Formats: sequence, C-alpha cells, structure tokens
Amino acid sequence: MEKISISKFVTDGYQVFENVVPPDVILEGRNFLSQQIAETLEPAKFDFGCSLDSDVVQVIGDIVAGRCGGVESLSKATKDALSGHFSLETRLSQILWKVPYSEKFQAILKALLASDELYMHLPPTARFVLPGNVHAGVPPHQDVSYNKHMSSFVTIWVPFVDIDDACGGVTVYHGSGQAPEYSVEQASSNFWKRGVPTESYRPVHCTMKAGSVLALNKQVIHGSTANRSSDIRISTDFRFFGATNRSTKHYLDMKRHCVIKPEQEMF
Repeated sequence: MEKISISKFVTDGYQVFENVVPPDVILEGRNFLSQQIAETLEPAKFDFGCSLDSDVVQVIGDIVAGRCGGVESLSKATKDALSGHFSLETRLSQILWKVPYSEKFQAILKALLASDELYMHLPPTARFVLPGNVHAGVPPHQDVSYNKHMSSFVTIWVPFVDIDDACGGVTVYHGSGQAPEYSVEQASSNFWKRGVPTESYRPVHCTMKAGSVLALNKQVIHGSTANRSSDIRISTDFRFFGATNRSTKHYLDMKRHCVIKPEQEMF
C-alpha cells in the first residue's frame, strides 16, 4: 500500500482521501441503509398526514422557517425521521463496521491518530437527505460541540453515493482548522444547535466519489449542503480516537473486536 500523506489534514484540519472503501462494502452499506428509509419515515408521515417523501420535505421546510412551531413537541421517532437520522438499531449494525475495517481506512486512521490502537465511538451516525431537500440539516458547526464525551477524536464522513454539486454533501470552512471552540445553543425551532460564525473563512464543498472519505478534526467548521438532485443522499460518519485519548461512552476496540462499556452509560 502507498504511503498515506496527511499533510492537508495537519495544515487545514480536513482532507479527502480517495478510493478508500472497497466497492462491495459501499454497495452493501448503501443497500442496507436504503432498505431502512421507508420505515424510518413512517412516524413523520403518520404524524403529519404525509403520503409522499416530497411531503416530508415540505414539512421540514415549514419547521425550519418557523411556520409550524419548533421540534419540542415531536416524538423522537418523528424528529429523527425529519432530520434524516436512522434508528439506533440500524446504526449499531455491524454491516456499517465493515467500512472502517477496510485496509486503507485502517492505514489512514493510524496515520491521523498516530496510534496503532484504534477505538470507534458507538453508535456511528448514519443519515439520509431526501431529494430536493434544501434544508439538508446541520448548520456550520464544530464536532467538538456535539462530542464532549471524548477528550480528542477524528471524524470520518463516508458517503455511499457520489457527491457532486447537485447532490451536496459537506461544506468545510477553509481556515477554521485551528479555530477556538465557539459557544452554541440549541435553536428552538430547528433540529440542531445554532450555526457558528463563518464570515472569516472560505467555504469549500467537498465533492467526492462513493468510496472516498472526508476526515475532519474536532475544531474545523463544517455543515451540510442542500440536496438539489433527484436522488437520496446516504452517508455515515464515524468518530475515532487513539491510545492516548478516552471516552465516557460506549466504544469499539477495533484491534480486539470488542465493545467497551463504561460504567453507568447507556446508548
């Protein structure tokens, strides 16, 4: 295997690595998650009287615009459906574990973390963004704001479809790789914490092929990009840490293939 260069990650706090996950692993993951979408959307369709996916997209737009209140009164299942989050059971599937166990993925992680001991936070995140959903979700943020249980970590975002300007994916704000942590609050009418300021940084939309991955440090500012295509965007993102770091939540010891269960912590 060729030597892994992480120079851009070190300098900028993010880097796209191409041709990392084997095609058969990508196909299996995409098929598995695709099969879960209809069931995931069912609670929202029932609660809002929707029959079509496009109706769900309209509801998302109404909530984001504040036309039908906030998300406080929604059930967790409905909130997850509207924000494109798969169920906990789906995210815990070992089908998704095959992605970071691929050979090149492991080599990248060891280089990024400077560690032969690799640990993966459980569960990973897995999301879908419906066609035409211009309210794709997470506003500009730093992952450190959502992951206080880990002392340090690297995020790897993995799309199961090709990411072009129509499908959208992750926009990274170049120059923010060493930014201080911003204080953010939950937006009452939205699904996420309020976005952090980005005026000082240059937005870069990371287009990439399925099988490529995007690595992010915990400080770099990034957010979701609208899906203006006719296809569903499906992705997962993992958080990893090495031997010198720790977590107070469940994680997978990737070398020993066992789940570590901290005391008094539940999924």
